[in-house]
Amino acid sequence: MNEYLATGFANVDGCDDSTEFKHCLALLDSLPYFHEYKQRSYGLLTLSTGLSVLEIGCGLGDDAFRMAAKVGPNGVVVGVDTSARMLEEAVGRTPANAHVKFAQADARNLPFKDESFARCRIDRTLQHIEGPQQAIGEMVRVLKPGGLLFAYDNDWGTFSVSSRDEESTKIIETLWEESFTNSWIGRYLKRYFLEAGLQNVTMEPSVSVLTDFELADRVYNLRQTVKRAVEAGYIFPAAADDWLSELQTMSHSGGFLCTLTAYTVVGMKP
Repeated sequence: MNEYLATGFANVDGCDDSTEFKHCLALLDSLPYFHEYKQRSYGLLTLSTGLSVLEIGCGLGDDAFRMAAKVGPNGVVVGVDTSARMLEEAVGRTPANAHVKFAQADARNLPFKDESFARCRIDRTLQHIEGPQQAIGEMVRVLKPGGLLFAYDNDWGTFSVSSRDEESTKIIETLWEESFTNSWIGRYLKRYFLEAGLQNVTMEPSVSVLTDFELADRVYNLRQTVKRAVEAGYIFPAAADDWLSELQTMSHSGGFLCTLTAYTVVGMKP
C-alpha cells in the first residue's frame, strides 16, 4: 500500500494510484456495522417516492444507488465528489434505469441553485474537508425549506487499540488521529448544524468494534502508521515489532480490540 487512507481521501486524484481508496470504500460498505448505520441513515432521511436527494462525497456511488431505489423513477439522486476518478468508477457502476446523476464539485462551493433538494446526505466526508462549516452552510443553502440534512462522521479522538504497551499505543493512535484534516469533526457536528440554522437537530453516537487485526489493519492502516512512527523517531523499531506482534497474537487468541466512536446528526431546514 503506497497511499495513506487518513490523508489521501482529501485528494484522491492527486495520488499515484486510487486503487487502495476504492478497495477501502468497497470493504467498509461490506461490513455489518457500516451496513447498519447506512440503512438507518436512509430511514432518518425519510426517503420516499419523488424526492430529490443530494449525496456529498459519493465515492463509488453505492449509497446514491440505494437511495435512488427508494425515491423511485419520479425522484432523483445527485452524487457529488471532488474526485474525477471516483466519479468515473461510480458512473461505470450505475445500474440500468437508475435515476442517479453525478457531478464533480467541492462541497464548499456547490453548483446548484438555492433550495434545489429535499434531502442531503454526507457520510465520512467532512473529516477530510478544510472549512467543514462552509460545506454545511452550502448544503443548507441548497436544501428546500423543511428539507433534511444527514451527516455521519468519526471522532478520531476516541480511536483505541488494545495493547499492553500503552506508551507506543498512544503514539500510534495519536499519529493516525492527527493525520485527518478534522479529526474531531464527529463531536462538533451537532453544534455546526445548530449554528447553520437547522432545527430539530438530533444526534446519536455509535461505536465500531473490530476484533481481527488483519481487518483493522485494512481499515485503519495500522502497519503503515507504525512504520511512520518509526520513521519519525517516535518509536524504536524493536518496540514497533513487539507492538505489532502482540496485536497479531491477541487477534489469534480473541483478545484484540480496536474501536472508534462516530456520530449521526440530522437537522431540518426551517
